[in-house]
Amino acid sequence: MVVGFRVALDARRIVGNRRGVGQYVWQLAKNLPAAAPGVEFLLLLDRILPEGSLPPGCRQVVVGRQHVTLSQSLSGLGSKVYSQYWMNVLVPRVLAAKKVSLFHATNFAVPLVSPCPVVVTIHDLIYARAPGAFESGYERYLSLMTPIAVRRADHVIADSEATRADLMSACRVVHDRISVIHLGVSDEFRPCNEPEYLKCVRATLKLPARFVLHVGAVERRKKLETLVEAAAPLLKSSIVDAVVLAGEAGFGSDAVWRAAEHLGIRDRVLHLGYVPQEMLPGLYNLALVLTLASAYEGFGMPILEAMACGTPTIVSDVSSLPEIAGDAALLVRPGDADGLSRALRSLVTDDCLRQEIRRRGLARAGVFTWQRTAEAHVDVYRRVMRRHPIRAQRTNV
Repeated sequence: MVVGFRVALDARRIVGNRRGVGQYVWQLAKNLPAAAPGVEFLLLLDRILPEGSLPPGCRQVVVGRQHVTLSQSLSGLGSKVYSQYWMNVLVPRVLAAKKVSLFHATNFAVPLVSPCPVVVTIHDLIYARAPGAFESGYERYLSLMTPIAVRRADHVIADSEATRADLMSACRVVHDRISVIHLGVSDEFRPCNEPEYLKCVRATLKLPARFVLHVGAVERRKKLETLVEAAAPLLKSSIVDAVVLAGEAGFGSDAVWRAAEHLGIRDRVLHLGYVPQEMLPGLYNLALVLTLASAYEGFGMPILEAMACGTPTIVSDVSSLPEIAGDAALLVRPGDADGLSRALRSLVTDDCLRQEIRRRGLARAGVFTWQRTAEAHVDVYRRVMRRHPIRAQRTNV
């Protein structure tokens, strides 16, 4: 990539609790400078990062003010309206003033008019492939904005081949306009032999001895009622002590608690809420099994994090999950409680199977690195700027 180019990223999600998209942008910010020496990376934020937390090689630019919502509904309508103003009025001004060569819209939304080429990342098409996953108003919002984003962008990045196929089908994007770039897994996720750290995590999170884990928002598309039903026989026969759900409550979460209540295991389904990043490796290491038997996922980062920690995994056989898991996980149909229950029992009670899936998982996770992810992004940036040499102006630095 030519020295003197300046790339800006929508980095709003890296401030505060970093969920999936926040982790994606944060890891890009940490790894892009090494992948493209001499290129300046600007992180466009709506609030300042705490002192000392800015990744080396990046510069932050605060645009507007904090006025965002993480809710998957239209309840925060004012925040969503402001987000459109931020993206379509404030961001283009900054891109022009800073002589930005390329803008990376990291989470669906793009400016309708931009003074430089735009690359957009589309992480999933939940609204199209798992209807009912969000409130109806928010689904309509996504169904309107996502096709606009992919049409306006100069190039599209998808997290998986499954998402590329969804984009081609639902949004009629041609194959060559989409690059598939798998996400990575951080070095902090690894088998842990630090008893004091694990003891601290167990005590802080109040974890039982033997538990089945789910990491991610507690929401309708995750099919967690199925997990509760599948785990009930194992809980009642004391094969496991609890089901642990790590993630904030989202749309449809009430159905999970009702299912647990109905089955008489409400006190054995533990909801941790958001778990700080520094405790996640310990949580994975302490779990017997991770399950991600969702109706739809655009990637499925918890799979790789669990595998990297040596925790056996069970995933759905739909969307991106078989692509990411490879042969290193047990596959079940989403909504199949009996099948999931059999898979759980097998991994918990069959030590040979458990060790084999663990071995495969560790090998599989090693294929996915954030360095490779960043290098692939730089390759996309380079190709887009070569196609638009006039709009991708060099800076004077």
